[in-house]
Amino acid sequence: MRGAMDISALKCFLKKAAFLVGLLFVLMGLLPENSPAADTLEVVTGRAQSYYYGQGVKRNLHRAFILYLEAARRGDPDSMLVVGGMYMQGEGVAENRKEGFKWLYKAANNGSSSKESQRVIGQFLLAGEGVPVNYKEAAHWYELAAEGGDAEAQSELAYLYFFGDKVERDYDKAHKWFRLAAENGYGLAQYNMGILWYTGSGVPEVDFGRAYAWFSLAAASGYQNGDVAKKFLETQLSAEELQQAQEYASYLYKEIESMNE
Repeated sequence: MRGAMDISALKCFLKKAAFLVGLLFVLMGLLPENSPAADTLEVVTGRAQSYYYGQGVKRNLHRAFILYLEAARRGDPDSMLVVGGMYMQGEGVAENRKEGFKWLYKAANNGSSSKESQRVIGQFLLAGEGVPVNYKEAAHWYELAAEGGDAEAQSELAYLYFFGDKVERDYDKAHKWFRLAAENGYGLAQYNMGILWYTGSGVPEVDFGRAYAWFSLAAASGYQNGDVAKKFLETQLSAEELQQAQEYASYLYKEIESMNE
């Protein structure tokens, strides 16, 4: 009888000790939290945001990803968008562009997208990367991103209209989107604006002075081919034409800077 009481007391002690050790580990963050499946969607997304930004807890991108993925699987479009972005960037999970596209595309079709995700969707549909090629739909997503102000999408949409091998050729639209991307400070688009004026495509006439000005801006933005083209045109323009072209380049530079302040 005495031995039985001792064993019972020992079991009680061990049970209390295990509880205290477990509690300590939870407080120290050494044990996993309750499964997110037991929480409401609002709780899951709130915890995901806390871990992603380190709000009230130590930042943990992997834990944030797991929580966002749980919310995405439950049908939350905003979480789908975040999961797609984290896959694309390799944040909290191994980079996986195919999975990233899947979630970005699903999010967009459920009403949650950004100009960046719209551009990525357009790129995937244009290249047929992990999804069947669809030029018309690609142009649709590029246009949404371009209208949202994404300079790279504006430039890529302009390419589509300029070459016309995937959508109907339209030099006026090519000029419009190259111009907007160039005004957003995108060096490649500034270079291509120079090409439009050099060839007279989508603009009233060939104008080497305007071409020079845009090539100068592209060079100033760090686009190397702009510098090459600028130096070539310096050999084709008279001293007076070159001075006027440089003055126009300065005017464009100031105008674009003021637009992007």
